[in-house]
Amino acid sequence: MYDILIAGAGPAGSNLARMLSISTDLKIGLVDKRRLDLAEDGRLVKACGGLLSPDAQHMLARIRIRIPVNELEDPQLFSVRTIDFDNGLDRHYQRYYYNMDREKFDRYLFGLVPERVDKFCGTSVKKAERSGLGWKITCRDGREKIIESRFLVVADGANSALRKQLFSEKIKPIKYVSLQKWYPVSREMPYYTGIFDSEVTDYYSWTIQKNHSMILGTAVPLGEDLAHSFELLRSKTSEYLGIALDGHLKTEGAFIERTMDIRGLRWSGDNVCLIGEAAGATSPTSAEGFSYALKTSLYLAEELQRGFGNVEERYKRRCRRIAVNILGKHFKSHAMFKKAIRKLIMK
Repeated sequence: MYDILIAGAGPAGSNLARMLSISTDLKIGLVDKRRLDLAEDGRLVKACGGLLSPDAQHMLARIRIRIPVNELEDPQLFSVRTIDFDNGLDRHYQRYYYNMDREKFDRYLFGLVPERVDKFCGTSVKKAERSGLGWKITCRDGREKIIESRFLVVADGANSALRKQLFSEKIKPIKYVSLQKWYPVSREMPYYTGIFDSEVTDYYSWTIQKNHSMILGTAVPLGEDLAHSFELLRSKTSEYLGIALDGHLKTEGAFIERTMDIRGLRWSGDNVCLIGEAAGATSPTSAEGFSYALKTSLYLAEELQRGFGNVEERYKRRCRRIAVNILGKHFKSHAMFKKAIRKLIMK
């Protein structure tokens, strides 16, 4: 019987396990379907641009985690190029990002979790059921097994299977599917590009250089023709930038949940808390979730350090500031994703 089982070992889950194992004597289990105990797992790679925003950088400093040099990619980025195909505009503005290898960094964070935490890699959580005062969690790692825990932390990311199972929701985030492909490039593009094109998506698309490769990606509402939208984006971007985007090196995909109503955020229930993207904590403007993953894991760790008594409500109160932040970005999104308003701002 564990005191806490954390379902998901992304940035939120790994950081929570790390902090709790250092500051408490709780018996902790950490489960993830990826083989994070290996140098790489080519079967399960999340489509992430691997950019650390200023907010995420601040959180890393706050929880005293450094970024190893070998996790960084070339070039480092100090500006954003905004290409607005709808309005025929192209602008640069200053913003500082750490350009990193996301897969390496996830494994680095996982590696910071002390040995006293029991880690179940290559293990999928299938369902969680109430059992006495705790939980009975059914997992599979080639064979089915049961893990029992007093308290459950849901950290299985966007499109969380456990969140769907445990909570009924009237207000749900808008679901998107992101697709990005890596192309070889020889020219320097030392900026992050945000692309707006309503023919491709009502959200946005992007390019990011990683050493001698360039990522081209987009996020399209679930149910729309993703392949058609991406091909349209590839064709337009190739012509506009004067780069032959042919013969891609690899393809990555992921679900994105765009929280447009903070009433859709879910922080806790009876003997269960949700952190990171599983709680719905992502930016409605950029889909950035790394800073929220670190922040929610920090808040929950601090509240659990005080004990289990009323921890669900205490954690929920701490997360109100995150909800206010997301609400502010929701208002900002009205300017970003409305063609006429965006035109005025860019001009």
